[in-house]
Amino acid sequence: MATTLLLRFPAHVVRPTVEKAVGRLFSMGEKFRTFDWIELFYTDSGQGEPLIMLHGFTGSSRLDWVETGVFDRMNKCGRRLIMLDARGHGESDKPHEPLSYSGRAMARDVNALARHLGLESYDLVGYSMGARVAVETALMFRGPRSLVLAGFQMRDTYWQWNKAERRAKARNMLADNPKSMCNARARAERSGGDRKALAAWIEGVIVPEYSPADLARVKRPVLVVNGEDDPDAESVAGCFRDGKAVVLDTPHKDILRDKAFPRHTLSFLKKVTVGNGEG
Repeated sequence: MATTLLLRFPAHVVRPTVEKAVGRLFSMGEKFRTFDWIELFYTDSGQGEPLIMLHGFTGSSRLDWVETGVFDRMNKCGRRLIMLDARGHGESDKPHEPLSYSGRAMARDVNALARHLGLESYDLVGYSMGARVAVETALMFRGPRSLVLAGFQMRDTYWQWNKAERRAKARNMLADNPKSMCNARARAERSGGDRKALAAWIEGVIVPEYSPADLARVKRPVLVVNGEDDPDAESVAGCFRDGKAVVLDTPHKDILRDKAFPRHTLSFLKKVTVGNGEG
């Protein structure tokens, strides 16, 4: 059952108070066992239509949704917000075996969470890696009602390295003086990531490049919110049966910090809810 916790901070509130409220949110989080018995961490707060939130690679729910302010802005608008830490990330289990990671496995994790919470339908919002997991979930399961894809790429470099490139990137994730992966490592350090688990993720995750025909199989409303250095959002959204696009004047890495992102997301979700006769 969702816990009602409103994180509404007036301008004069000092940061330690804010951090205490955030700490309370995560202290009330729980773990569940997914389909292959890996334990995954999630938080469940607020009331209203459920929205499952999927963070990006080397991130976490805290780093991508809370520290960016997205959770706080969306928490004020009558939504049940469910944040999932992906396998290998955040507070979830972090296996060191590459076979523990795949796009399909992470989609099955989302479905397992929905079943654990007794959700027959829910909306999904995903950033970067999380956006691809959202698409994969919609292709595999009936539960998702709509998708918000932030920083979505039909061909994502993290998912498309060949075997030799994967091994080289994995070594750089672990190296004392890496020649690449510096930005990913910096995010991992901020989110408390386990570099051995992330190296295993790099070696293990394989998702096919999405074609327009693949995306046309998604039979839900979709909002693509891309940054200025992402692929053209209009072209990507046009591949979905019911796709809409927003382009933010910000780079991929800063999409979630742009105050326009939660505004566009909530406007889209409100229209989806009304369109389904629930508003």
